[in-house]
Amino acid sequence: MNDNQPSPWGHPPNDNDPQGPRQSKQKNSMKPFLLTVIGVVVFVFILAWVLSDGLSSGQSANLAYDFMLLALVGAGLLGHIISNPGQALRNVAGWVIIFGVMGLGYSIWNGKGRLASEINPANGEVDAGAITFRSDQSGHYYVRADINGKAINFMIDTGATHIVLKKADAEKIGFNIAGLKFDIPASTANGMVFSAPVLLETVSLGPIHVEKIEAYVNEGQLDISLLGMSFLNKLSGYEVRDGLLTLYP
Repeated sequence: MNDNQPSPWGHPPNDNDPQGPRQSKQKNSMKPFLLTVIGVVVFVFILAWVLSDGLSSGQSANLAYDFMLLALVGAGLLGHIISNPGQALRNVAGWVIIFGVMGLGYSIWNGKGRLASEINPANGEVDAGAITFRSDQSGHYYVRADINGKAINFMIDTGATHIVLKKADAEKIGFNIAGLKFDIPASTANGMVFSAPVLLETVSLGPIHVEKIEAYVNEGQLDISLLGMSFLNKLSGYEVRDGLLTLYP
């Protein structure tokens, strides 16, 4: 048969034809992308279902909406990284830098102390002589105060009559636990516990400075020390509004 005559079986495959390998490559690259999308969506919705336990119907709906957006954006981002890793990572790094600079600028511009309070809400934000703390997701307020010169983490508890220290914090401040007398009973949700009275020389919280205030060391297991009403009553006032607690000296 003449080489110039067409074959009855059609043209043989040409390895040099760019269309064939390219189409095959594109089809193969779509498989991990689709698997990634499905995997991310399933994982995020399972996570949303677990975290929604104990939330109201409105909160659950908002959480589901947020996680749906997160799933779509995350799946698209991972798919882009898989299909073109080098370019995708460069794009992600660029946007991270841009948003990081914007966030830093906003925090600095928006007021003194705002940056530190956003990095760690327990530091608070000082403004016009008062200090403001943001609540956590459970609605509690956590603060960091200097007790006798030592930094101690507290939860502000208006249901507690006094300042209550866990034993580890009392030792950090300088009290000898073995020398304390735990003879003051108190009824709690976990039953009866006993406490030992101590005197705090100084309690400092931002612009607030209180001297000579009584506290109690809890003999039982306490997750975090409590800043109760005996401290709050030393202030000129405090205000809770829109998830913010403001303390006035």
